[in-house]
Amino acid sequence: MSRRAEGFKGFWVWILVLFISLVLHGLPETYQSKIASLGRTVFFSPFLWIDSQYDILRDNLAKLIRTERELARAKLEIQSLTEAKIENQRLRRLLEFKESTDYDLVLAEVVGRKVGRFPSTVVIDRGSADGIARGMPVITPDGVVGKIKSAGVNSSVVQILLDPSIRISAIDQRSRVNGIVRSPDGVHLFMEQVPVGEDVAPGDRIVTSGYGGVFPPGLLIGYVSEVSEPEGSMFKKIEVQPAAKLNRFEEVFVLVEIPQDSIFGKKTITGGSR
Repeated sequence: MSRRAEGFKGFWVWILVLFISLVLHGLPETYQSKIASLGRTVFFSPFLWIDSQYDILRDNLAKLIRTERELARAKLEIQSLTEAKIENQRLRRLLEFKESTDYDLVLAEVVGRKVGRFPSTVVIDRGSADGIARGMPVITPDGVVGKIKSAGVNSSVVQILLDPSIRISAIDQRSRVNGIVRSPDGVHLFMEQVPVGEDVAPGDRIVTSGYGGVFPPGLLIGYVSEVSEPEGSMFKKIEVQPAAKLNRFEEVFVLVEIPQDSIFGKKTITGGSR
């Protein structure tokens, strides 16, 4: 469009505006007010609608943020209550176990674990100040865990069953067959020195025999999981599944004193049922 045409168009627009202004000026004041109100409604209502929608969105966003915060807080409270419930159940079981035996037990909490492939040692928060000494048996309500390797004043190191240096004199609770329980590889537990032909079967409970003077008789070590007779060997190969959860326990009991009559089999701790 040429400048002349644009100027001509602008001139007529100006004339139209002037004409409308003169017409409006000549109308009664009531009509002028109504037309002005209509103009404001037509021209400003979109902006008013946008502003109202912005307020609605802002309020909804604020409510959403508050709801998400309340939901997160509720989830944390539920997790905390769930953990407290589990801990209470575990501690109640420990208390019931301690009250069910005549052994002198000291409850200890695990405060450290050896980092590595084989979980052979853990650290507990009890030591010589609590009557703990080297060689004392360590158990849970499920069964034997191991024994005290060394005792400091306020903490001790526990060797667990999977430590290859530990050997426990054991007996099949059903058939009364004797053997030695140990872990040659730090992973699997076996009952050794059981001659071929002896009566040991999968599912049998293996308990401490009391020989050797470290562990009293009747402490549950584990369950026979597999039995075989290797060709050319004089002894059975007997794999034992530990009764205690050796990689998941959080508290243990240390047997700080063993009554003399327990050495002769009058007292036993056989652990929980399988």
